[in-house]
Amino acid sequence: MITAAAQDMATNLSSSSSVRLVLVSTGPNAHLAAGLLARHLGEAPEAALARLAHAPSVLAEAVEPHLAQNLAGLLRSFGLRVRLDALHGPETPVNLSIQISIPVRMQRTIRIVAEQTGLSETETTQTLQRPGGVVLTGLSRAEAARIRAKLDRVGTLIVIESDPASTVYDVFLPDRDPSEALTDRLRMMGAEPDPITNAIAAGLDGALCDHLLRRLPDAGILVLDRAFQRYDLYLSRATGWVTQDLADFLVARTGLPRSRFEVLSERLPLRIELGLAPAAARQFRADYASIGLHTFLVLSGLAQTLDNPNL
Repeated sequence: MITAAAQDMATNLSSSSSVRLVLVSTGPNAHLAAGLLARHLGEAPEAALARLAHAPSVLAEAVEPHLAQNLAGLLRSFGLRVRLDALHGPETPVNLSIQISIPVRMQRTIRIVAEQTGLSETETTQTLQRPGGVVLTGLSRAEAARIRAKLDRVGTLIVIESDPASTVYDVFLPDRDPSEALTDRLRMMGAEPDPITNAIAAGLDGALCDHLLRRLPDAGILVLDRAFQRYDLYLSRATGWVTQDLADFLVARTGLPRSRFEVLSERLPLRIELGLAPAAARQFRADYASIGLHTFLVLSGLAQTLDNPNL
């Protein structure tokens, strides 16, 4: 399911007059590949490096298919993950994630999502509480637009769209420690963890995720499109005392009583931010660290807390 769009694209490359070269995930050797990319595309190395440093990104538009395939092979030899998209072919599908943004009028919200997705209300309730929410894959753009138009009017939902041809995935293991087989497989794949998000493998493409799921179907892993990820931020401790100004800030930010911040404990962390997109989550964590507050991230839907249940 993850790579159906990629397979469709691959079959149309030979019949396409031009191809888009997409960087799916970068790597530590990106700077070594910049000169090679620049020479083949006739551009400055600095421009090539800027695109190779961030993913996903379009490395080149409208490239001749044979050149694009050669470039893709060379870039992969540097440890970069790239994808070729046919510019003239069948319409590529899209994926949607439906998530709760404001937890009010829940019965009405669940009923509407169930009507639009074809799920039962029980299944909708359960799925909305999980990381990524309700995920619909392989939709036509017209169908995705129709669903978005219906759900955007609800007011309590967020609907996120993702292009499966350039999606970046992270892999999580919520409920257990990794098995030896899983650890060995990730090492063989060259996958790197992300200690900030607790992903056991970060920045994978769909083909690698499919490979992992086929090899270890019972490993208990959660594969999640990065665009669909949302994080809750938990406060675990502070450097030094929580001053009056800092306590005022936390009270205003969270709505919790001041007494909750008098004693901070890593065993009883406080949820202080909810539903942050990945980039925002990292920025919030850095901002809190700059004022002496130690925090950590948890995928929204993985943890529950009695503190501030209205967040």
